[in-house]
Amino acid sequence: MNSLQLLGLKHTGKSSVGRLWAARKGWEFYDLDVLLESVAGGKRTSRQIYSEEGKAGFQKYEAAAAKSIAKRLSQGNAVLAWGGGTVTNPEAVEVLRHCGTLVVLSDRAEVLYERILRGGRPTFLSADHPWEDFLQLYRDRTELLRALSLWRIELSGDSVERACDRLEQIWNAIPGAGNS
Repeated sequence: MNSLQLLGLKHTGKSSVGRLWAARKGWEFYDLDVLLESVAGGKRTSRQIYSEEGKAGFQKYEAAAAKSIAKRLSQGNAVLAWGGGTVTNPEAVEVLRHCGTLVVLSDRAEVLYERILRGGRPTFLSADHPWEDFLQLYRDRTELLRALSLWRIELSGDSVERACDRLEQIWNAIPGAGNS
């Protein structure tokens, strides 16, 4: 038995692909941001928590959420969508990295930036130079993600269904993971 963890920057489709994967496999789906919101009291969104408590406060809840789901992931037949910034939280990464197979979803910086701004400019992007801030974040997090997993899907605008089909191909090629 194995579990799947989907990693990637904000708005790469981790939750959408994860939900479809879980439905196709009959697995349980978990979203780390939703778990984080619950750990933080269940009354605020992830974006509100980050805005009100800053990165340190947010990451404290994120690490607690990671700890709360780790045992379930270790039991197999579950999929977890990481938060877009989880890769920058060493405590959460350490808890999750050995609880299943990690696969990175990625897309072009321009695509992700446009998707992110649809919800308004998040506090981690400055008002003066949001694109430049995002490019730096994109580069930094992409490097961290590459260090965590050899398994990667470049989405290039794929539909959720196509992304899930590509994930299935990769999953079946991963030693110890596929054909579950």
